[in-house]
Amino acid sequence: MLRVWNCIELQHDWRQILLAAAVCFLSSLAAVNLFTRARTALPDTRLAWLITAGAVTGFGTWATHFIAMLAYTPGFELHYDLIITACSLVASAVMTTAGFAIALFNRTKRNALAGGAVIGLGIACMHYMGMASLRIPAIIQWMPDLVTASVVGGMVIAALAILVAQTADRSGKLLVAALLLTLAICIHHFVAMGAIDLTYNAAAAENQSLLSPIELSLAIAAFTAAVVIAGLVVAVTDQRTRRSMSKRNLQLDAALNNMEQGLCMYSADGLLELWNESYMRMYNIPPAKMSAGATEDQVLAIRAAAGTLFVDMDSYEMKMRTALADRVPSSQTAELPDGRAINVRYRPMKNGGWVATHADITDRKLSEARIVHLARHDPITDLPNRVAFNEHLARVFKEASAGHGSFAIARIDIDRFRETNDVYGQATGDAVLAELAKRLAQACNGAFLARPSGDIFSIVSHLGAEPQTAEDLCARLSGILDNTFQIDGQHVNVRCSIGISVYPQDGQDIEALIAHADLALDRAKAEERGTIRFFEAAMDQHIREKRLLQRDLAVAVENKQFQLYFQPQATTEGAVVAFEVLLRWRHPERGIISPTVFIPLAEESGLIGAIDEWVVREACREAATWVNPLSIAINLSPVNFQRGDVPGMLAAVLAETSLCPKRVEIEITEGVLIDDFAGAIAILHAVKELGVRVAMDDFGTGYSSLSYLQAFPFDKIKIDQTFVANLEDNPQSAAIVHAIIGLGRSLKLPVIAEGVETVAQMSFLAAEGCAEIQGFLIGRPQPIAHYQSVVSAPGGTAAAVKRAS
Repeated sequence: MLRVWNCIELQHDWRQILLAAAVCFLSSLAAVNLFTRARTALPDTRLAWLITAGAVTGFGTWATHFIAMLAYTPGFELHYDLIITACSLVASAVMTTAGFAIALFNRTKRNALAGGAVIGLGIACMHYMGMASLRIPAIIQWMPDLVTASVVGGMVIAALAILVAQTADRSGKLLVAALLLTLAICIHHFVAMGAIDLTYNAAAAENQSLLSPIELSLAIAAFTAAVVIAGLVVAVTDQRTRRSMSKRNLQLDAALNNMEQGLCMYSADGLLELWNESYMRMYNIPPAKMSAGATEDQVLAIRAAAGTLFVDMDSYEMKMRTALADRVPSSQTAELPDGRAINVRYRPMKNGGWVATHADITDRKLSEARIVHLARHDPITDLPNRVAFNEHLARVFKEASAGHGSFAIARIDIDRFRETNDVYGQATGDAVLAELAKRLAQACNGAFLARPSGDIFSIVSHLGAEPQTAEDLCARLSGILDNTFQIDGQHVNVRCSIGISVYPQDGQDIEALIAHADLALDRAKAEERGTIRFFEAAMDQHIREKRLLQRDLAVAVENKQFQLYFQPQATTEGAVVAFEVLLRWRHPERGIISPTVFIPLAEESGLIGAIDEWVVREACREAATWVNPLSIAINLSPVNFQRGDVPGMLAAVLAETSLCPKRVEIEITEGVLIDDFAGAIAILHAVKELGVRVAMDDFGTGYSSLSYLQAFPFDKIKIDQTFVANLEDNPQSAAIVHAIIGLGRSLKLPVIAEGVETVAQMSFLAAEGCAEIQGFLIGRPQPIAHYQSVVSAPGGTAAAVKRAS
């Protein structure tokens, strides 16, 4: 090594050596930065950064060598072969690029060391090609030991430099890598320079294609400028990139921390990488507790300390582990100790990690529960409604008939309740209903109490094996027959009449028991209001009358004693858009009979199929004659969906009448779907394939309305008139209507409200965004002749309808 030192001290200009070292360090620093950029670049730009890094390293090595050669003063004039000098530059750039590529495209320690060794070999190749380009009047002799040391030393130190650069994520590591690469180049050069021995020989110099020191200086200056410019480009690009990334990070932080959902992102190793403020707020986690690199278990431990673990944590973790193992998106809803409901969704990422979003759906769950509750309960008394009553009665009947037990049905009617409403107002009437419901609940002593309609209450009392205990029910109810209520400072007297039927002696099926309880109620009201009556066989006269009416109904079907009435449907702005088709029976002796009387008889007797087909055919034939192409809405009985061929019947009628299917809308209640859900859905799909629209009638009165909307793509939902009637005075009715319209808006389903009788009701519906309305305010049901002015010319309005009706 003394020989190397003597070479540096005696045969080199220290000033130029320092210049060479400075150029070497700057180019090495630029090269390491470029390599880091290539390491983090996207695949489509990585190759360009890689080539740039190799070129800058090659140029820097080449410039360092020849600046150091300018500092070399052996006592002879030095010249350089142009071609070999240029080849040394190319060789240096190619081999350093290859070394960087080896280290980059398989990022292991072994490849980093191998790539660095290739770069060290490129440094040696460049140096000895540069020495081969040397033209001096002397013979060069080499010392093999120092030559070997120069090559091996350069390769080892360059390998260490690339190993450090491959994992560099801070400026300190980048600086160390640049210093190591500088050291590799300089050590190789000066050890190799110490390995030569010059013997004067005038014949050894050649004078063709030679570079003088001045020309070499210019070339070095040019390449050095290129390195500096490349470094500047990298610096500017890096600065812009950092600014862009900083801006993006700020935007990402703003987006993350303004999300309503909590978010956590985990790496493939299960370590926390990203989270937002919503997550910490949701689970009451102090910001200082969360840190990158935490495991899922550690995050759960933090939540445990905050008291915000889910109630059923075992089930939650099992589902979570299964979802993460299966690598499929999934979600689950869990409850916190404070009652909040959190929906957690897992989404796997391509890199093996996953993202979990946490949404507080407490309000939504409460709203859904409220809608479901309101659909099964009376909004005034909060008692079970008709649907819930029918369900409970069916269960009790099944149990009693299977176990030979007994139960009683009590029907309670408020005497002259309409007069109470007229005298004191509807608000007072509602308060009377609510207070009476409380007193009935106390008197029932655990029996099932419901308000299926109007001023009628129903009680189902399970009596066990002995029916005589029905007297106990009477004794408990007798106390509420004559009541005085004090409401808003007013004393309101209320009397009730009660009719009772008992299974099994008063009927062998539910319909008979209810009918007999109603007969007993009618007898109580007819004989002496404010009393209790049990069903008696003599009351069965009603049944006989029912049979007579069924016989007349069969004659009516044969003789076509029916008449169609039409009630207009309009937008809240007043434009008529459709007519609902209603049926009336013109009995030769009894006059007009309402569908509420004869339709149940037709369904029981099997005549409903012929009646519905007649209604559809006559309505379509009539609508086909209109100049104004308004739609028609037709109600079909649920029985036809069980026994008849509804799609076939509709197709035949449409073909016969040539009416456009889009003008026909079939209205169904959920009764269509209850008995045979799958079969009914298939029929409805077949109806829609004809082009006929399907609407859900009486929406909100059934317990499964929401699930039916999910199961079938209805074209419209119709709010039941019982909700509309109480809009002005009952906040709960208003809330239900608001919820249904909002649901329709969310599902992009138009909503029509029936039973609109006042301007205030229409104004409320218009403000809520209800699409269409129907009711006496727009027009009463009338034969179509009354609406000829509307159907005979386009542009019918509610005002024209009212004049017509």
